[in-house]
Amino acid sequence: MNEERPFSGREIAAKVVMVVFMISFCWSIAFLIISFLFDHYQKPRHWEEMLARGSTIAALYEADRSGNPDETVRQVANLRNDLIMLADEKGNRKTFGPGSGTVEATPAEVNAVLAGDTLKKLPRHNPFQHGVATTGQSLLVNGKPHALFIQIETSSLFQDYGKQLLTILLAFTIMSVTAALMSLRHRRKHPIQTIVEAMRRMAKGDFDVKLDADPRRGPFGAIAKSLNDMAEELSEMEKMRQEFISNVSHEIQSPLTSISGFTRALYNEQLERNDRLRYLSIIETESKRLSRLSDNLLKLTSLESQHHPFERRRFRLDKHLRTIVLACEPQWVEKEIEMDVSLEALEIAADEALLSQVWINLINNSIKFTPHGGTIGISLEREEHSAVVRIWDTGPGIPEEDRPHVFERFYKADKSRTRTGTSVGSGLGLSIVKKIIDMHGGTVTVGLVNGQGSGALFTVKLPLPATREEKGGLLL
Repeated sequence: MNEERPFSGREIAAKVVMVVFMISFCWSIAFLIISFLFDHYQKPRHWEEMLARGSTIAALYEADRSGNPDETVRQVANLRNDLIMLADEKGNRKTFGPGSGTVEATPAEVNAVLAGDTLKKLPRHNPFQHGVATTGQSLLVNGKPHALFIQIETSSLFQDYGKQLLTILLAFTIMSVTAALMSLRHRRKHPIQTIVEAMRRMAKGDFDVKLDADPRRGPFGAIAKSLNDMAEELSEMEKMRQEFISNVSHEIQSPLTSISGFTRALYNEQLERNDRLRYLSIIETESKRLSRLSDNLLKLTSLESQHHPFERRRFRLDKHLRTIVLACEPQWVEKEIEMDVSLEALEIAADEALLSQVWINLINNSIKFTPHGGTIGISLEREEHSAVVRIWDTGPGIPEEDRPHVFERFYKADKSRTRTGTSVGSGLGLSIVKKIIDMHGGTVTVGLVNGQGSGALFTVKLPLPATREEKGGLLL
């Protein structure tokens, strides 16, 4: 009777490769089928949502009394990241939305929508390309028929193919390694059970995981340490997410409460004219506050999306700063603030529009907290290969315990403190400053004037462009 010959290493490797190939092949076919089915059933949902948004925009045009409904539609388009086009019977077209794209609509499609038809299309030339979903519907603008088109980009059918295939192969590898380890019948099975249980808890959103990461436990100790680090980072991210949602909700709820309350008060027909005007002024102020909050959130989100326009060019930073100071003149003249400006002639390569936002935020911040008749100083000088801008004031300063957090979103110090305990700001201005300076490869810090107990000092360092001598290897 022949004895069963054990498999050689080469045969085992060949079988593993064959299994991996079969798993990849079968899974790829299943992925393609599911993707086509999912895309088929997703199209009506996309169209339904887009037509609903079109109805909302039509209602905005009908309800608008400001005379400028296009601005409202532009804000909706930017907020939703939609591409919106409005066409009339004369062939005039208006496009709203981020970027410089155009809505893909033929003249025949425009005429059909103007005639009252509804357009729904989502062409995709092949499953590897992104699709473009387009809807068209008619509406009346100032009593005249117009065609409203909304266009969004949809993901390709193979958008997550590589990531999911690698996930399947990695899962197969992990399962194989785990099976091999268990086949050794190691005495200590408990570490594997503990790790699996920890992974299950993390999958359910419980990140309060702390495993024994003793390095003497070999690979289990290393895996436990990695899981501990992962749980800690995920827990921190979850706290940041919840805090962000809480802060946004609080910032929005406060002005909405004021607007709602004073709007109800205006229904009182016996209200005196002065009170009515005061209530309207409060409503206008709170509305502007909501608008600023929305603008800052959109701006910060755009800056962090890696797709924000960034146009670096050379310009004189001293002239640029002097222009910003003059633009802010009405604010500091109103408080009789003395401006101490000392600017060295320096040229820098940067995005001028983005840097304008930095200086405006910092100068307005100093004006806000500088007392009547105080002083604000602005200086520019070269330090080695950096342009250093210092903006200081004679206000109350920022407490030491608050300085490490002033560039965080929505951070506000103790309300009892005069410097940062204000309800006027949203806590996003300095976050925007920090993000823009980071994009330029610079740094921004905050301290006290001359190290004293009052007066805030913001220091911005930006890299200077290399001179011809430096590029050639010579230092000036």
